[in-house]
Amino acid sequence: MGRFLLFFLFISLCAKAQYTKEVNQLINRVREVSYTDSVSLFKAGQQAVDVAKKTKQEAAIADVYLYYGNYFYYIRNMDRAKIYFNRANKQARASNNPHIQVLSNVRLIFMDYETGMNDDAEEELNQLLKEVKKKRDHENTVEVINMLGILKEQQNQPREAAKLYIEGLEFAESHDLGRYISVFRNNLGLIKLNTDQIDDALIDFEKGLQFAKKVNDKSLINHIQINMSVVYILKDSIKDALKSFNEVINYARINNHPRELASAFVNIGSAFNGTNRSTMALSYMDSAINVLQHHKMYAELTKAYLGKTDVLLRLKKSVEARASLSEAFKLTDITKNPDDKSSCFMMLYEIEKIGKNYKNALENYLKYRDLKDSTTKIFNGKIVQGLQLKYNVQKKEIELEKEKSKSLVLEKKNREEQFIKWLTIGISAIAIILIIGLVTFLYSAKLREKQESFSRQLIEKIEEDRARISMDLHDDIGQSLSMLKSKITSGKIEHDREEKILESELSRVIEQTREISRSLYPSYLEKIGLVRSVASLSESIQSSTGIECSYDITDKVEELPLNIKTHLYRILQECTNNTIKHSGATALKISVSEKNNEFILVYRDNGRGIGNKQDKGLGILSMKERVKIINGTVHIEDKQSKSFMLTLKFKS
Repeated sequence: MGRFLLFFLFISLCAKAQYTKEVNQLINRVREVSYTDSVSLFKAGQQAVDVAKKTKQEAAIADVYLYYGNYFYYIRNMDRAKIYFNRANKQARASNNPHIQVLSNVRLIFMDYETGMNDDAEEELNQLLKEVKKKRDHENTVEVINMLGILKEQQNQPREAAKLYIEGLEFAESHDLGRYISVFRNNLGLIKLNTDQIDDALIDFEKGLQFAKKVNDKSLINHIQINMSVVYILKDSIKDALKSFNEVINYARINNHPRELASAFVNIGSAFNGTNRSTMALSYMDSAINVLQHHKMYAELTKAYLGKTDVLLRLKKSVEARASLSEAFKLTDITKNPDDKSSCFMMLYEIEKIGKNYKNALENYLKYRDLKDSTTKIFNGKIVQGLQLKYNVQKKEIELEKEKSKSLVLEKKNREEQFIKWLTIGISAIAIILIIGLVTFLYSAKLREKQESFSRQLIEKIEEDRARISMDLHDDIGQSLSMLKSKITSGKIEHDREEKILESELSRVIEQTREISRSLYPSYLEKIGLVRSVASLSESIQSSTGIECSYDITDKVEELPLNIKTHLYRILQECTNNTIKHSGATALKISVSEKNNEFILVYRDNGRGIGNKQDKGLGILSMKERVKIINGTVHIEDKQSKSFMLTLKFKS
């Protein structure tokens, strides 16, 4: 069962502070409607806020904001979720509600991790775990353990996640936290379900259901029952599955939980699809789509269409699958969810591969890979394939052990099925490896070609510079010194005017020497700094070429190491050389700004641009090499016949 289909099972874990009965009832109402729609949620939330203010129980307002945040996280509106989690945190601090303060902190840490803004989430959660254990805050202890387990699952570390869930279960049992016992049992059951430990998963779900009923948490009961329905389907106990599923459906309809109703349809459909009952699965997927379309729940609807596409592919209905996937693509334009978009490209890759349109299949696979790389870290294709093969070997070994007691006819049938599955896996593995190998080869060849071109041009440039320096020394300085020597040795210096001429010529030779030295190494950077050096460069260009030069450079660049300032100056020299030699520009501008320890250098002119030379010229290649040395990134925007702009970013 696809992991995205379990997205609907997000559970809100918000313990109540000590409020009056009336406020507790209103908070419970907010929790219940947080599974429905925003109108009902905000209506119930406002009632709770009004009563909390009237009875001076303003700590309860933090609970309401937390449920608002949970709802928007639930529908994957991350920006609004973050707003309400921050409000909950602020209100909790102001009204002395430390429990909600910790919960909101946990959610903010986890959200930043999910959106790629916090690489230290695990460390922060572990630090928070130490603090709540020290304070003997038992409910927040299990809450943080649970979140750490979810984080491990997202990192594709189910074994580590299971260890955390077991730790949380033992802690919850030792402190009689019945609801959390149920939650951890459910989480362990899901891990076992996803690793084909079906019987063990059912045991965990049954024990979790027992505790959920004991604390009368209807929402949690509902979630566990849908998981049990999936297990019954996998065990081929369709009657038990439908009985449990009907209870789920009735609960969702009676309590007006359209999102949970749709999630139930999707998950049961996925289970039927996974057990080769795809025709039945299709009807449940359509039911989920009808519910979600009626309530305009676009984020969940996208996943439902992806699930339907998967079912249609299993039924070998490529035309219908393509139409279903087209609807999912349209919805991603509304939801702006990159994970869903990448899933769409992966599905389209499968459709094109089935239709033997290998060129289109490769294009869509590359789009999927590029999009996936931008939001999450992915496993190396060969590693994934190896793990998949090991997983299937283990699965087949377990199945063979169970089949030993069956007749010879069944054993023969099983071997035939095994051969077909292995053949399919082998063909798929070979196809993926070939695609990855082709992409890697093309990329390596292109990179090697660029490196060879750069080395060749670099050698030519070095020889060219040597020749130029030799000519400068021979033609200018050498001849000047010879003339001076001739005058000195001839003893013809008799008047003050001739002494002044001699002094002038010596000054010119000295200046020529300095100019050659500066072109070889800008030593004045160390003496006068980058800002004044750029100012001097601009004045020199403006006076010699008539090009209008302007610059705006933060003084913070002077705090950079000398080697970085040297690279920046060389990059600017190369840009100005291109402007003077090739662009025909009448003006150029240089700016360097700094924000949050990141420097941004922007160079632009109004000339013709550099066209196709930007990836081939030695100047551009040398600039890119310098950017790599300072661990920066560069972007060149080249509008031919209009303008040229270079943007360089690097950390201090």
